[in-house]
Amino acid sequence: MAAPTSGSRRIAGTEVPITGSDKVRWIDLTVPSSPSVAPASPADPFVSVPPRAASGCHVVSSGGESQRYLAWRIHEEHQNVLEVIELCASKEFPSSGLRLVFQEALCPFAFMCESEGARRGESVYLLYVLTISGVALLCNLRSPFSYVSGSILSQNDILEFSLQTHTQSANITAVKAKPGCLVIGRQDGSICCYSLGKLAPSSPVFSNELRDDAGIGRLWTLVSRTKALGPVQDIDTATVNERELLFALHLDGSLRVWDISSHTKLLNYNVHSNDFEGQPSRVWVGEADDDQELISLAVLHQGTMVPACDRVVVYGFSFGAAERFLLSPEPLVSAIPLLEGKLVDLKISTEKLWILKEVGPMLYEIVQYDSDGEEICSYVLQEDAISEQMFQSSESALDDLVWTADSIFSSMKEHSFSFISSMFLRRLLQPGVNHCSALRETLLEYKRFLSDSEFQSLTTSGLRKEILSIIEHEGSSQSASSTAYHWKKFSARYLHKWCGNNRPYGLFLDMNHEVFGLVRKGSFSLFRCLEGVEQLIYGSSDELGNLEGLEMNLFDDVSDTETLIEVLRCMGHINHLLGRSSAAIYYESLISSVISPDEIASQILKILESGFSPQSSSPLITLLGTDAYVERRQMAHKSQRKFSVEMLLSFHKLQSRSTSWSAVFDVIEKFMKCLNTKVTIQEHELKRLCNVNSTILVQATSQVARTMFESAFDLFLFLSYLVGVGGQVSLLQSDVSRIKLKLFPMIQDILGQWIVLHFVGISPTTPPAMEDFSYQLSYLQLGIADEVSLHRKLGSSDFTLACLLDFPKSAEGDHLSACFPSTAEVVDLVRQFISSIMRRNNFDHANSFLGSTINLAAVFVRHGQYEAAQNLLGILDTYLNYARASQTDQDTDIACSARLHLNGFCLLMLAHDEANIVLRESRVHEAIRCFFRAASGQEAPKALKKFSSETGFQISGECKSISLWRLHYYEWAMQKFEQNSMSEGACQFALAALEQVDSIVDLDNVSEVEGLPETAQMIKGRLWANVFKYSLDLKNFRDAYCAIVSNPDDDSKYVCLRRFIIVLCELGETKVICNGEIPFTGLLEKVEQELFWKAERSDLSSRPNLYKVLYSFEAYRNNWRKAAAYMYRYFVRLSREGDAGGSRQLSHVLHEKLHALSTAINSLQLVEPSCAWLDSVCEADDQTSPSKKPRNNLLMENSAFGTDSELSRLQFCVDIEILEKEYTLTEALYMLNTVNSRSKSHESHSIEALTDILINENLYDLAFTVVLKFWKESGMKRELERVFAAVAQQCCPNRVGNSGRNFTDTQQLLLLPSSEDDARDGSSKTIAVAHQVQGSCQWETLELYLDKYKDLHPRLPVIVAETLLYADPEIELPLWLVQMFKTTKGGNRMISWGMCGKEADPAALFRLYTNYGRHAEAANLLVEYLDSFASSRPVDVLHRKKMSAAWFPYTTIERFWCQLEEMQSAGHSADQCDRLKKLLHGALMKHLQQVVVDSEDVLSSVGGGQGVESQSS
Repeated sequence: MAAPTSGSRRIAGTEVPITGSDKVRWIDLTVPSSPSVAPASPADPFVSVPPRAASGCHVVSSGGESQRYLAWRIHEEHQNVLEVIELCASKEFPSSGLRLVFQEALCPFAFMCESEGARRGESVYLLYVLTISGVALLCNLRSPFSYVSGSILSQNDILEFSLQTHTQSANITAVKAKPGCLVIGRQDGSICCYSLGKLAPSSPVFSNELRDDAGIGRLWTLVSRTKALGPVQDIDTATVNERELLFALHLDGSLRVWDISSHTKLLNYNVHSNDFEGQPSRVWVGEADDDQELISLAVLHQGTMVPACDRVVVYGFSFGAAERFLLSPEPLVSAIPLLEGKLVDLKISTEKLWILKEVGPMLYEIVQYDSDGEEICSYVLQEDAISEQMFQSSESALDDLVWTADSIFSSMKEHSFSFISSMFLRRLLQPGVNHCSALRETLLEYKRFLSDSEFQSLTTSGLRKEILSIIEHEGSSQSASSTAYHWKKFSARYLHKWCGNNRPYGLFLDMNHEVFGLVRKGSFSLFRCLEGVEQLIYGSSDELGNLEGLEMNLFDDVSDTETLIEVLRCMGHINHLLGRSSAAIYYESLISSVISPDEIASQILKILESGFSPQSSSPLITLLGTDAYVERRQMAHKSQRKFSVEMLLSFHKLQSRSTSWSAVFDVIEKFMKCLNTKVTIQEHELKRLCNVNSTILVQATSQVARTMFESAFDLFLFLSYLVGVGGQVSLLQSDVSRIKLKLFPMIQDILGQWIVLHFVGISPTTPPAMEDFSYQLSYLQLGIADEVSLHRKLGSSDFTLACLLDFPKSAEGDHLSACFPSTAEVVDLVRQFISSIMRRNNFDHANSFLGSTINLAAVFVRHGQYEAAQNLLGILDTYLNYARASQTDQDTDIACSARLHLNGFCLLMLAHDEANIVLRESRVHEAIRCFFRAASGQEAPKALKKFSSETGFQISGECKSISLWRLHYYEWAMQKFEQNSMSEGACQFALAALEQVDSIVDLDNVSEVEGLPETAQMIKGRLWANVFKYSLDLKNFRDAYCAIVSNPDDDSKYVCLRRFIIVLCELGETKVICNGEIPFTGLLEKVEQELFWKAERSDLSSRPNLYKVLYSFEAYRNNWRKAAAYMYRYFVRLSREGDAGGSRQLSHVLHEKLHALSTAINSLQLVEPSCAWLDSVCEADDQTSPSKKPRNNLLMENSAFGTDSELSRLQFCVDIEILEKEYTLTEALYMLNTVNSRSKSHESHSIEALTDILINENLYDLAFTVVLKFWKESGMKRELERVFAAVAQQCCPNRVGNSGRNFTDTQQLLLLPSSEDDARDGSSKTIAVAHQVQGSCQWETLELYLDKYKDLHPRLPVIVAETLLYADPEIELPLWLVQMFKTTKGGNRMISWGMCGKEADPAALFRLYTNYGRHAEAANLLVEYLDSFASSRPVDVLHRKKMSAAWFPYTTIERFWCQLEEMQSAGHSADQCDRLKKLLHGALMKHLQQVVVDSEDVLSSVGGGQGVESQSS
């Protein structure tokens, strides 16, 4: 609160805002006007009342049950709009109000009352207004306001009457209304009464003019009017002795009182008769006091020359109660000068007068005077309170905040921004300070453009983020001083906007209930009196000597009073030096727990002792400038020196006035009792309420709590400073001990109580999480409308934590529901409310503050306000540090256990909704620590059983030992962490529960073991299973394995093992199984079975591939045979199930099959040859997939394996050779799939067909590999001949027709291609094959492979040549092929020895030529060899002459001769045949002669002459 504006004024009370008034949703309702009435010109209106902002509040009684208040406002900037709100003290502040939009501007006047003719159960209000054109309107308004926004008020609900059409034509200067009557005063001084709403305008008595000649006669009319009256300045009414009186004030000073019902004048009094300067302008009439027979009124005299001459003159008229009612002609008169400012509104009663003044631009004050105008006191307005809370009350407040913050946070820079921002945001967003319109306009100034819907949808946390982003953008995160400076600027802008949106319009006074309030532009508020201690605290230093007027009898001894005055003066010195920034920072440290309160207090004491000492001056120089910094540094130094001197003088005065410091401390203790919350023993009925009165009570409580907290903190600083300078003021060690051991704990208790009360009064509730189904269900199960409504209010910015509590109901009546409380009743209710909160204690022996705070935290936990409960428990933790010295061990242990239990639960629930991972983990770890510490206390079972409904921890029956209780507690904590998906905490508490089970079993206590709900082994098995689950959730696989092997329950162990394997496979962490990180001691067989079981039941496309996992698992343990078996099993499943996904899937399947086979082959090669075989495939099929029909296997069906017995054996045993054959076939299929072959082979086809397809696709290497792998000896030669025949056919561009042999016709052996293959055939085929040999020419390919394989089968050249000649008899055989017939393996020509050789010799070529009619080539070949034989080298002659040294195909030669003759005789190529015959004949004759000669030489060499003789013979 703010200090009084003048040192001579006492603070009478303070404003209490009614929260929620800034969130009213307005219903726009247009009021139509009659077209016959022309609107007046704004420059020359018919109504001469000056335009201004106006407001009013009318009390409507409702049968004694409750009262309704009709408040209305007319804004100066919108003179044609009138806002109406219906308030009821026993209901919530209305969420909507009525905004009436008129066609022209209104006179700043309105009157509302309740219609008497309304139907039962329905309320109809009458509204009297007057437009500037002189049209009086009476509107009937339904309640509650159920109109649709944007609609038009029905003409049936409007009654219009134009005052211009009346006989009087003078302008209207004043207007007043009563139920059924409208009174106007005119420029000519006349006053007229209209029975508007009571009689019809056509009635002759509808209008009456109040005249002086009433009762004298009409003849004296002209005479009576000879003296002209001044214009009517103002009109007011009052009820005196059941008479409706009208008080009219004229410009000439005449004050006339009329009886409205009889239209007679009762009094004519001239206010100028008292010689008061200024012209009378306004009049206010108070309610008549029938007991004193006195009625008071006030007249405003405005100075015409100097505004300071304005004064209010109070007149007290006595009246008689006889039949002839008379007013005294000579009233009691007292004048009250306004001194400064302009009067806005005034309210008067018989004893008091309240004046609302505007003392400056957006600066207002309310002054209260007694009846004689002597005693003056003022009220603290909300502007002053907000400016002080936001450090805007004076220029020095900025210095205090900036210098204090920089000095305190010089060593804590990392927390300065968040701490100071939290402090400002907490103050800014509290109810009564937070105003939606002002805050939105402030955001707009910082370029934060938010639409209405966007701004309304912002939660409290959303607003915090928006504002924080603005401060961060300003660059305030550099230092504490810059942060405080930018917050100060933001707060200044906000305060300016707040004042603009909440300008006071008028006062509201209900004398029947002594209710005093204020109507503002954007809010409503009431006033309350001050607490007794508040009056003492807010008294100025000059008034401290007079405590009698404060109605506080603290001390009987005058010296004690003087001692207290001096102590208060010392506290004032401290407050003057530090301002309120130090208390604000200390308050925030208690709430936020970011920085230790002890550390804050020590830094503040350093400032008191040595002054402000910022660590670095550069931030302050940057903000303030060098000159300003030096100047303010000097001022701070002077203030510090002055403070030190004043404190020492005050200390010496205390010593001189008291016998010892102990007497001073006795006085301080008595004063501390006044600062303490007064918990009364008297019981009050408590009730859950949520209405306007409850919000007023909450706001008033928070105001009192803040004042008390700041005063107690000043006292704490005073005592702390006294201890620091104790040596200078003769402070004994016993005195220091008393301060530290007794006074400090008492002050901490007081600070704790008031900060808790203030915190719950200003902190908005948070909405429950959407997923908090249990919390929402609990409210639905209650079935109570109030509880459901309360649940819906959670999260509203004006619904604070205190609204969740029960409110007191006094014995005299329910002050919170009947009507608005009076100024004194508010304070009484605050005392009762505080007492009811502090009396909430579930503990028998614990301190009231401890018990009440823990109980409050439990209430907030019950309503889901976990962050608020955690803040309260943080305050309690700070208090416990001081309380341990004064509380018993049992009390401290009980409070600590309860605090830790609730704090851990709050942290757990907050972590569940936290999005920030780092903060979430931090809260989880702190919650774990709290639960463990809560369970460690010996009094924990006693402390925690009282919070079963809040946290859910409940034990049926009594626990016979602490270990058994802790077992239940740890299991509960484990379940809570598990429910919130926090496996780390759940795992720790499961392990802790296992320790408790072990301790119970190890004690060998039969009673404790019997107390277990299950057997120890069952509990261990369940807990170890939970440890396994939580470790697995955390991906702590080694811990999960340890939990498995530690589980004593075999069934649970194997279930966990299965789950372990399944989760590892789902997470892709199978390397944990395979790399030996986990030994699986005694579980290898189970692991292998589980893996195989899952592999057989998993889809082949699943990842990871469990067959590969099994291979790695066995390979790491060198079980190569099992590793190969699992890979082969994978191959078998691929063969059965892998070709259902189209060509792309088929390619992947074939690749996987190749990988599986190669891995199996490599693994078996590492096994002993005698064991290098695998189990049968059929056996595995029977185990795993009996429902799946095995497909035929190309390898098993091929007859190339030999006998049936061998084939039968291979079905049960697979060795490396079989695997290699499978690999070859799979590779062939894979390559065919790679080149997109149209003639795709199916596994049911023969291997011969496969080789043909490979040849057709130019995959020659694979084709020959298949031949060499599947055939041996003669079968291999036969297949080679067939393959080369097919290759040779591809080299023939011109083939003979389909008649005869066709080596490549394989269509009858193949399935037709699918439709997908047909569609894909249109694309060009330009695929490079990795196994394709170099050279693209078919002839080169044929030459290459023929040269490679002719040694394996020498007849291959013959097959190729014959195939070529068969395919194209006219073809010219390539030279390289002919040379293969003519040369040996070493490249030597086979010429000297004739045409003999191996299978591919010249003779064979000659036969081919002869067979296929190539006569010229045959003749040339024969002649070539005959000539070569005849022309042998000399070295070869001897060899040639040996027996059978040369051989020629004479039979073929003979057949060749016959063919030539036949052709010649047939006339075919006769000339060529003749030439060839001649050539052949000559060559043969020459050869035969050579043979004869060689034969003779041989005979002669063998038998000498015998040979010759026999030859000749």
